[in-house]
Amino acid sequence: MAFSYDFRYDDNLFETDTSLKQIEVEDSIARIYAKHIRQGTLQAGLLRSTHEQFIRDSIHGLSSGFTVLDASQPWLAFWCLNSLDILGCDASEFEQQALDTMVPHESGGFCGGFKQLPHMAGTYASIMALVLVGTKRAFDLVDRKATYRWLMSMKQADGSFAMHLDGEVDVRGVYCAMVIASVLNIMTPELVAGSAEFIVRCQTCEGGIGPYPGVEAHGGYTLCGLAALDILNKTQLLDLQRLARWISSRQLAFEGGFNGRTNKLVDGCYSYWMGGACSILQKALKQDWLYEPAALQRYVLVCCQDKKLGGLLDKPGKSADLYHTMVVVVLVEDQNEMVLTAVLLEFVELVGLALTVGLELALMAQAVLALKAVQYVLAKNEYILQQTVLVES
Repeated sequence: MAFSYDFRYDDNLFETDTSLKQIEVEDSIARIYAKHIRQGTLQAGLLRSTHEQFIRDSIHGLSSGFTVLDASQPWLAFWCLNSLDILGCDASEFEQQALDTMVPHESGGFCGGFKQLPHMAGTYASIMALVLVGTKRAFDLVDRKATYRWLMSMKQADGSFAMHLDGEVDVRGVYCAMVIASVLNIMTPELVAGSAEFIVRCQTCEGGIGPYPGVEAHGGYTLCGLAALDILNKTQLLDLQRLARWISSRQLAFEGGFNGRTNKLVDGCYSYWMGGACSILQKALKQDWLYEPAALQRYVLVCCQDKKLGGLLDKPGKSADLYHTMVVVVLVEDQNEMVLTAVLLEFVELVGLALTVGLELALMAQAVLALKAVQYVLAKNEYILQQTVLVES
């Protein structure tokens, strides 16, 4: 998709708060694109060393402002460790910090912080962080039998899972439970009974997946639902064509990035949520790209990097954070030295397949092996992505 100002938003002379905000965001992006166009290119590279330092500094200490995320300590660890692993660093270097952060509960599962209830999302993040560390001490922190009993205690009659005791019930719970069970090899017919059917009931008239039946479709819940069905080998239960139309319409023509819901603003994080959903859906439909990868790369690399302090962000004007750093860097890993030549076009299909498989495995929480496989293919074949040439900045 070639860049053009013709793709700017048109409010048809009917201003609303939403349209004004959309125009404001497009204006901020237009200024950045215009600067690059004057320099003769809309290309940028991933600032790997800058982002790595941003993450390492965060591991060594966060400001007091982060106390509001006390219940998200495993997530902070997972975002940091997964980002470093994707950038080619050894996460086992931070074994002790990870062990000090994780809080296993006697009833099974992991807590978000000390003196808290075990939580489905906290358990997911804790186990994934420990997998990334990959040492015996890390694995010994997980009690598989207790975790299974706890998962079953969160199981609901309709096939869904509560996020914690007496907590909310939505698609996130099913996804987290399926990933945890898959990684720990504790999947049973009893555990998964009714879960696929619950997710299918969450598909909306638009085509995307909402948090629970009857609620608006959302990019995050769509990936969670689709990935859970992929783990269960039941993606065919969804209306895949309708889902494909909804996902494809989430990419914004001018910005190049994705939004997560109809009539919402672009956000760098949806390169992961929507891009990951696309990779699974493309495999299920046996189709090529359902979105324009060159335009998405343009947005995240030109507009979503903090070049001074490091880290990646939502959109221009926002501050970088650990969450956006991880979910954005997943997309651009090892694609900063791509060369477009006719000689290498024959490798596109091969590498596209490898990326699809790699991302699918990552969604099934086998992130380490998947990313290593992708890295190998990229290094060997000098991966080509449409007509975008990226060089190290």
